[in-house]
Amino acid sequence: MRPRHPGGRQSLIVVAGESGNDRGVLKKLIPALYKGTCPRIEEIRDEIKLAAAINQLSPRVEVIRKRALAKAKDCDAELVGIVVHADMDAVADQGYDRVRERVTAQLRAGLPCNTALALAAVEMEGWLMQFPDAFPKVHPGWEMRPQDCRRDLGLLLNPKEHLMKYLGKPTYRESHSPKIMDQAVRHGHVSARPSGNNRSFRDFADELAGWK
Repeated sequence: MRPRHPGGRQSLIVVAGESGNDRGVLKKLIPALYKGTCPRIEEIRDEIKLAAAINQLSPRVEVIRKRALAKAKDCDAELVGIVVHADMDAVADQGYDRVRERVTAQLRAGLPCNTALALAAVEMEGWLMQFPDAFPKVHPGWEMRPQDCRRDLGLLLNPKEHLMKYLGKPTYRESHSPKIMDQAVRHGHVSARPSGNNRSFRDFADELAGWK
């Protein structure tokens, strides 16, 4: 049973972000990381790009706030959390830390509930690569190279292109990403310690775990 707010209505988490595929990955991932029974999850289907507007975040945050509250009203639910995705388009270095701190501060200041920032370094494929055993469950011809299973994936410059080049046939496409995360969750790879390493994933998981 989904958790309910003290007022009696069901609780709701809203996912916002840059693409439907990335939001689809998060909708699979959040219940696996959430402590306890996960609330209902819905998404804002419009593309909302934060990383490209780092110097003018407030208007984007206000759009998220309004649309999340509207989604909660449509669902007759209490908004308890908003998860926002953005591809960093850069590796997890000191610049990543500055961007994450700035965006997180503005989300917390501008949104009316718990927030978690899925700031993927470089892009969401760097998160998927932490779960190499999930790939052949989507396509038997896929296999990550052993050296890629051991590397710091937060420092991989082009994870999407890397998968397209090295994963095998059929060629990886971004539309595969929700299916890969679904298999990672279904087979317990997310709840266990990930095989790979990506600091941007850990930051998101820790932030989500801190919700009260």
